[in-house]
Amino acid sequence: MLVICSNCKARLQLDEGKIPSHAFKVRCPKCQGGIEIKSSSAKESEAAGETSLPADMTPPAPHIWPFERPAVAAPFKAPADATATEPAAGMSMDVVKLLSELVMRKDAAATKAGPNKRPSWDRRKALICTEATHRDAIANGLAAQDYEVFIADNTAGALGRMREDQIDVLILDANFDPSEQGYAFVMRELKLMRPSERRRIFLTYVTENARTMDLHAAFLHNANLVVNPSEIERLPEALDVSLRHYNELYREVYRALEQTPI
Repeated sequence: MLVICSNCKARLQLDEGKIPSHAFKVRCPKCQGGIEIKSSSAKESEAAGETSLPADMTPPAPHIWPFERPAVAAPFKAPADATATEPAAGMSMDVVKLLSELVMRKDAAATKAGPNKRPSWDRRKALICTEATHRDAIANGLAAQDYEVFIADNTAGALGRMREDQIDVLILDANFDPSEQGYAFVMRELKLMRPSERRRIFLTYVTENARTMDLHAAFLHNANLVVNPSEIERLPEALDVSLRHYNELYREVYRALEQTPI
């Protein structure tokens, strides 16, 4: 194989039997310049629009980034005996359907008359962001009050659920996911909301440093309700009373904006 140096135009004769199948370089013995040499197979591939690579330079496999759904707090499943969803014995499905239609008509009529009552089919959503020792007690109490309950195991799940659903009641304590500063990030998420969005979330703060339903302590913690852990069983009752007062306070706002109460 005859090769001509591009610098000094010297002619070199190479043994084709010893030429590798991939491109390589040789040094010109006259000017010591580098000469790049391509094999005949490499030239044919290049002419066909292909790029040949050395045997030790295989292209890496493309990395595929699949779409991952952000983590969200899981829904709470109440025990089987906590909520009765089956029709009573001896009651036919036709009767159940008729009663359901009557309830829907009543709620629709109340909604048209004015936003004074939340429809029964629009269940309140509660997100529990507390330490593990209080979660089950709070969740069972709220499920018994017909709440749709979500339990956050970590900060990512709490923030994901807040951004995905319209949460009505948020229950939070300072010991929520301390390794990831869960309390601080959840409060930051609330502060970044617009006033109209923040007003629709009823924040319940669980703390040992205040009495249950202490309005002054709730004000100091930027919360709507404060509950002491020693009275955690009273949380659904305290929440019911506080929500009624809260909705009464904003009754005219709801009416003007044509919104249902929390």
